[in-house]
Amino acid sequence: MSSPEYESIYDIRFLMKRGIVLTLPLLKTLDAVITLKKVTADDVAKYTGRARTIESRYLSRLNKIGIVAKVKEGRRVYYIEPVEAVREAIQKYGDNMMVEQLAHQISLPADIVKLIIDLMKSGKIPPPQPAGGQQGQAT
Repeated sequence: MSSPEYESIYDIRFLMKRGIVLTLPLLKTLDAVITLKKVTADDVAKYTGRARTIESRYLSRLNKIGIVAKVKEGRRVYYIEPVEAVREAIQKYGDNMMVEQLAHQISLPADIVKLIIDLMKSGKIPPPQPAGGQQGQAT
């Protein structure tokens, strides 16, 4: 039996298969990450109007269940929308890197990274722009 074709990692069938149930507070935090793309707990706290410590806990939980990427830059921890995180990682490390290595760099499960890459290859998600992506395009 073939596996179902998912439209995104937020597809309810994908989440249910992984046993992920999102409560309303987690959904509010996830909405902030999806909207803002790359955030710290402070950024999300300003967006949602809740305390930074609460948002930090929710962001950690979303990262632990695998639907928000986490990257440490210096002393700051950034939480990134997964598709954006995969795009940035491919631009930074190249597309020849193994899925598992790419997943490790952005703290996401390898199966989610593979799903995102497959969706990019199928054209359902736009692939990353080459370095200097906007040059040479007429507006």
